[in-house]
Amino acid sequence: MAEIDPLRDEDRNYVALLSAAGVTTELVQVPGAAHGFDLLFPSARISERSLANQVRAPNEALHS
Repeated sequence: MAEIDPLRDEDRNYVALLSAAGVTTELVQVPGAAHGFDLLFPSARISERSLANQVRAPNEALHS
């Protein structure tokens, strides 16, 4: 989740609902990033790290 994101509160609420339902969740905030940063600047190091993290979580869940 981008730190500067108009949907930030909705993201946090969704994570809380998933957690309350027993779904394992992880919310990662990207400091200083704005909504859509990974699409606007896909080659930026911050975007590459964010994508790697997005891929890591489901990969770990599927292979554990």
